[in-house]
Amino acid sequence: MGSTIEAVKAFDQVIEPDVVRVALIDTLLDEKFECINVAQMFGEKLYAVRFDTTASRRGNFYRILEECRWELDLRGHGKMKFFVSGGIKEKDVPVLNPLVSGYGIGTAISNAPVVDYAMDIMEVEGRPFSKVGKWGGSKRVVKCAGCGERQIVPNRPVIKQAVCRCGAVIEDILVPVMEEGRALIAAEDASEIRRRTLRNTDGLPL
Repeated sequence: MGSTIEAVKAFDQVIEPDVVRVALIDTLLDEKFECINVAQMFGEKLYAVRFDTTASRRGNFYRILEECRWELDLRGHGKMKFFVSGGIKEKDVPVLNPLVSGYGIGTAISNAPVVDYAMDIMEVEGRPFSKVGKWGGSKRVVKCAGCGERQIVPNRPVIKQAVCRCGAVIEDILVPVMEEGRALIAAEDASEIRRRTLRNTDGLPL
């Protein structure tokens, strides 16, 4: 849809009226201005706004929330609540409690060490499109066969073999394994997959 306002409108049109309306407000625009936009459009019909601000843009999260609270209160939206999510840890809760009514916490309370990752929209019909704080467009993850350096690069047609600064060849880490229901690579034994995974993750800060 390309617009938070349009997305919330669509939700409001099809979801039962007894379900509270909560708008995710930091996908496409600055948190403060998007808060103001949805509050002015939906007024008291909107129960809360949710912040899922990426770590790369968060800085002092409390100050971002404090600024948004000020702007909403100034415009008569003092009843609108704040929910937060995205990398929230237990130690963050007491700090944010004066401004926040609800939390979305997952990884921080899991019962084992995890490799944390996000699944975000990067393209829409071939056009780069991503939320604020994310790098748009399809990407390749490559690794130097010599020094092991890893890079994220745009997914563009390869004209010639890429070479690392150390002089060794750069290879793709991610390769297609299935297309239209058809396997593109031969099946591997589970023990071989494990050995390769351990080999490839050696030296990573897990």
